[in-house]
Amino acid sequence: MSTDITPNPGPVEPGGPTSSTAADAAKTDTTQTDATQTGSWTAPDQPAGADTAPGGAAADDPWAVPGEAGDEASVEARKRDHKRFWQIGAAVLTTVVLGAATAVAVTLPDRTDLPGLATPNDGRYAFPELTLPPLPAGASAPADYKLKKHTADLRGLLLPLPKGAVGTGPSAAPSASPSGSASPGASASPSASASASATLPPVVGRWVPCDRDAMLAKDDKYTKFLVSDACRGAAAQGWTAKDGTHTELRLFRFGSQDEANHFYSSVNLMTSTKDIEASHVDIAAFGYPVAVGQVNVRDSDAKSGDRPTGRIGWLQYGDVVGLVQLTNPQGVSDQAFRQVVLLQSAMLA
Repeated sequence: MSTDITPNPGPVEPGGPTSSTAADAAKTDTTQTDATQTGSWTAPDQPAGADTAPGGAAADDPWAVPGEAGDEASVEARKRDHKRFWQIGAAVLTTVVLGAATAVAVTLPDRTDLPGLATPNDGRYAFPELTLPPLPAGASAPADYKLKKHTADLRGLLLPLPKGAVGTGPSAAPSASPSGSASPGASASPSASASASATLPPVVGRWVPCDRDAMLAKDDKYTKFLVSDACRGAAAQGWTAKDGTHTELRLFRFGSQDEANHFYSSVNLMTSTKDIEASHVDIAAFGYPVAVGQVNVRDSDAKSGDRPTGRIGWLQYGDVVGLVQLTNPQGVSDQAFRQVVLLQSAMLA
């Protein structure tokens, strides 16, 4: 006796539900088979067991874009480069800012006011801005004349007082006209001087007589050359600096360049002045730096250390002869003397 109690589904028609179920089962078996085959497939040229990178990272994908996230070494390198870029940029910016600030700080004050940059004073003077006196109407500068004739106010061709110096001698108030007299007492009247002061521009020097005192001479031995060479006028300037150096400047104007040259050649033989007992020609001063003309330099025989206590410079350019004398019992600075000689020669140009 049969014990099967399963309901009989009845006859199944071809193409009915029973057929579809069988087809689906067959398709499922095929899919499982494909999945099994796919799971056991290995990428070409990839060794077995290299499915994953160390640390659990996925293996290099031959189709991946280079530099994509996942390449830890590349990412770290980019981070280091980025950090280094900003470090270098910050260093450059800091250098530029500090350099600009230092440049401004250095240029604002005087060099001598900056610690560590101040230079010792070698005796040179601080002169105000040098200006030449105006020329008379229709006149030209001496360089434009074949005979180098000076037509400007002779007093205005003298150097001004340097900073900190004290003027010496009579008042520098302008007088009416130069005096060619050999008498020390020759001078213009007060009324004439007042009139000239109202019409002439201010000048730094003063008129003095063409005589022995103007030459700073001790006797009349050389005074005759002032007369024979027809000195037309003389101007003087003097000061004492803080270090005790005393400066005397003289300018002599003659009727021509030839007369001035003769006086210059003769006066160079004068070995002493009222301030210097004895002197000798400074051989090393040949070719001395001057702006124009020629120069002869004499040093006192007396010295303080390795420096002479007095120095004399005779200048000549065109129809004017100049005298520069510096004296100091402690010795005359070579730099100060050279500076005064050079600048005074430049004023004659």
